[in-house]
Amino acid sequence: MLTRHSAAAAIALCAFIPALVQDSTGSTDLWPPAVRATAAYPIRQDAHQWLGSNLVGARVVSASNQTIGKVANLVINEDGAIESAVIAVGGVLGIGRKDVAVTYKSLNIVRTQAGDGIDHVTLAAEKSELKRVAEFKTLRQQRNDKTVRRRDATPPTAVSLQTSE
Repeated sequence: MLTRHSAAAAIALCAFIPALVQDSTGSTDLWPPAVRATAAYPIRQDAHQWLGSNLVGARVVSASNQTIGKVANLVINEDGAIESAVIAVGGVLGIGRKDVAVTYKSLNIVRTQAGDGIDHVTLAAEKSELKRVAEFKTLRQQRNDKTVRRRDATPPTAVSLQTSE
């Protein structure tokens, strides 16, 4: 009798194993994401490469040598390629500053005399043009804007006050 129950339990367990395995490995949204194995360990910077730390903070000028602002940040895609540079236009000590993104390919990077750093970045656009462009929004800023809009769009709840007489 006990053997029959054990055999029935074993058969039932065998029937569920494929379903359990499928659920545990079938998900494509794994967190944390899988680590890419590159097996590449560069040991030096080549003459045709820039350091991000040299580019962020670099002075940006127009083709007519008018100061536009500074490189404030870089937008990098999942493959590691720089897609855009965020330029901080105008403002004093961060007040009145506007962040505008331009494509990385639109930058003309000028090296220092020694060639080991970035002297400045030249952009074909003028400062007045960039002031008219829509401001660049990070994902965090976009989420915060949506939260504020939802909160502002919610109608106020009516509250009735009852007085005791």
